[in-house]
Amino acid sequence: MKTALMIFAALTATSLTAFAQAKDSKDSDKLDLKKLEDKYWAAKDTDFSVVQNRTYNKEKRPFVTLSYGPMVNDEWSVGRMTNIAGGYYFTERWGFEIAHEMGDLKENDGLIQIKSYNGLQPNYNKFVSYTSANLIWVPFYAKMSFMDRKIVYFDMQFALGVGNMTYENQLDPSETSNEKKTTLGYNFDFTQQLFFSEHFAVRLDVKNKWSKQDLMRYRVQGSGSTSRDLGTTNRQDTSILLGLTFFY
Repeated sequence: MKTALMIFAALTATSLTAFAQAKDSKDSDKLDLKKLEDKYWAAKDTDFSVVQNRTYNKEKRPFVTLSYGPMVNDEWSVGRMTNIAGGYYFTERWGFEIAHEMGDLKENDGLIQIKSYNGLQPNYNKFVSYTSANLIWVPFYAKMSFMDRKIVYFDMQFALGVGNMTYENQLDPSETSNEKKTTLGYNFDFTQQLFFSEHFAVRLDVKNKWSKQDLMRYRVQGSGSTSRDLGTTNRQDTSILLGLTFFY
């Protein structure tokens, strides 16, 4: 009888130990929200901010960009723009850029029809180039799934800048007497970058430029008349460019 009691006590102790271990294991499998919060969220007073693990970092890295695309809002010209830029990201959020945009424009169909109808053309200026210094702000960074096969990393940034606008007064049908002038310009750009490696990103830019330009009267060739100043005009130029950014 005494032996049976000892065996029963031993079995009971073993069962209680196994139950306690199973309970501890079950409790350890539960999601600890407090640990998760401490790991991924940093408290700031009563607000919280996301601490995100970035796969491709930009902080303290210089970059160069080459992009190409159309001028989209010129009422008298059509053509392509080429942009070359270089800069530096101080942090993931802020950067600086020097950009030079060049235009290769020609008369559009509407202007050609006007000139063929009456031999005249509107008084207008043609974009030549724009060089700017820009402050970059990057408020968005995200990841997205592409066809459930690849994670694509991208950011969205804005650039505010000031620069030197070069334009050309259209004065003569032969374009031998057109005058190039420069003026102060301002720009606001929207940029989206898709990262495919540590060093390369595909870049889409929507670039907007504003300037005040001198407007000259169109001069008829052979009339002996001279161009006449028509005052100034406010000009806005928009281009959409697709390019490649290289990060050092």
